[in-house]
Amino acid sequence: MHVHTRSSPDADASATDLCRLAACSGVGRIGFVAHLDFHPEDYCYGGFCEKNYIAELDLAEAEGGTEVLRGLEIGEPHRYLDDAMTVFTPSRYDFITGALHWLGDRMILNEAPFAGNDPVPVVQRYYEETLEILDRGGISILAHMGIFRRGMARAGLPADLDETRLFPGLMKEVLEKAIRSEIAIEVNTAGLRRPENTTYPTPSVLSLYREMGGRLVTLGSDTHSLENAFYGLARGERVLRECGFDEYGFYRDGEYHSRPLQYIAD
Repeated sequence: MHVHTRSSPDADASATDLCRLAACSGVGRIGFVAHLDFHPEDYCYGGFCEKNYIAELDLAEAEGGTEVLRGLEIGEPHRYLDDAMTVFTPSRYDFITGALHWLGDRMILNEAPFAGNDPVPVVQRYYEETLEILDRGGISILAHMGIFRRGMARAGLPADLDETRLFPGLMKEVLEKAIRSEIAIEVNTAGLRRPENTTYPTPSVLSLYREMGGRLVTLGSDTHSLENAFYGLARGERVLRECGFDEYGFYRDGEYHSRPLQYIAD
């Protein structure tokens, strides 16, 4: 439920090639997303063309063999959802993913917000803005919660802080809002191929979510190239099992569908 194609400026694989690889890898369904970013300093700013993206997915779907689900990844939807709605047609998509990459003018995937600074206030602000995203709504899935760990690792900091202990009240508020709003939490496996070596969110956050009654979860590899396509899905599935889940889900025509957890290609 999180695969980028060359319709995103930071990705280079075609949807057709990804579907062919999926057919050989035991992945029977792909939730494609294209970056839709309006932060003026973002690398993907201005890079989305709906006509080209839909044509690319149509071509891949025509090949058959892999179910094609159509999605978008909107950056900072609490700030830019209204702008985004002017450049895409909601009825064309199965799901919308919301992502937080920027805190003001600071890209949290980079080391700058953390270099020489106490990371705790940055992390706290990240979750405060995550709560704003959930309050704003308009999305199906909350993408890669906790991805600030990438910036921490790049700054040479340990990325093993436990936000459920640092901010128990705030984290419960975030997760309760997701549950009440029926916005799924994505288990993003991209961090498993990076120095932080963890899913976003971490098992501690997922365990708390499950304890609170959370059940809507999706798996996403955050694929941007054939080289890292579908990486870590089997490990992500094991993390879900260890955190008390026995199902995961996907969105088709805006509706969440659950399936039993099973082995998915690594």
